[in-house]
Amino acid sequence: MPLLTSLLFQIFIILWGALIPIIYFPAFITKNAKLADCGAKLWAIVSLWMLKKLCGIDYKIIGREKIPQEPCIIACKHQSMWETIVMHLVLNRPVYAFKKELLKIPFYGWYLRVMSGIIVDRKGGASALKDLIKQTRKYLAGGQSIVLFPQGTRVPIGASADKYPYQAGVTALYLACNVKVVPAALNSGIFWEKNKILKKRGKIILEFLNPIEAGLSKQEFNLRLKEAIEKKSAELAILAL
Repeated sequence: MPLLTSLLFQIFIILWGALIPIIYFPAFITKNAKLADCGAKLWAIVSLWMLKKLCGIDYKIIGREKIPQEPCIIACKHQSMWETIVMHLVLNRPVYAFKKELLKIPFYGWYLRVMSGIIVDRKGGASALKDLIKQTRKYLAGGQSIVLFPQGTRVPIGASADKYPYQAGVTALYLACNVKVVPAALNSGIFWEKNKILKKRGKIILEFLNPIEAGLSKQEFNLRLKEAIEKKSAELAILAL
């Protein structure tokens, strides 16, 4: 039964993701990012509702009050697809940074081109980093917060930060944009494992930690960010096991 409901959810999330661009097709015509972002929020609300109904996965958010009122950067642990969904319910028009390869996906990728988002070219070198900073500054100036996954990929539960190192992008943005960075830890990988259809019933915990103020050195920022996210994510994993 769990495998069947997990498979049904997998089918649903694909079809639902293809339906949203059709429902919100005026966003393509007008190139209206606000309208596209509205569609993304609806997609997130329904997706998490179906995840609970079909797979028995609920969630709890801790530390929401630690997110600054002003635009900031959320540096979140990445273990599953879940955290690419939930921030639409936490933040007003969040701006995800995503790899440019996702733009090639039919429907989903086309929609990404219209909605708020930062395109990352992981093979672009110094020019790509400059473009990342430029895009981030534009959204922050417009009042939108940025969501980054500092390790750049989904990390299995228990995998070390040495094997999945923290990337230079988040540090570059911290130094260049002069805004607070809020670390976020979670345990979603226990319930929604990377590259697996079968899902485990339970409650995902997402916890926002104390913001890191602007003005630290590169080394001090890297240390504080990594220690905060890794320590708390490990604690949350133990609570769920």
